[in-house]
Amino acid sequence: MSSRSKRSQSAHDKKVASLAENLEKQGYSVQADISGYDKPTSFGGMRPDVIGRKGKERRIYEVETPDSVDNPRDQKQQEEFKEIADKNRKTIFKRFVT
Repeated sequence: MSSRSKRSQSAHDKKVASLAENLEKQGYSVQADISGYDKPTSFGGMRPDVIGRKGKERRIYEVETPDSVDNPRDQKQQEEFKEIADKNRKTIFKRFVT
């Protein structure tokens, strides 16, 4: 996780919760990197903010804030998650900036 201000972390967590709840409403099984959810599966040691699964479909979501958007570690995460999605047509990766 990047170093974020308390305000940015709060905005980040609210967006993660909103994405997780939206996926649940659509019938996905959800893992989210916030309280109240199982932690998402790691890929190459990197954990996305949200993973939703429904049947063979998988959605990987990563949320960035102004504090983390240009962080090299977070950019590497995005590359890893995009590569996973590119290799599996049933996987969608989306990045959100809040």
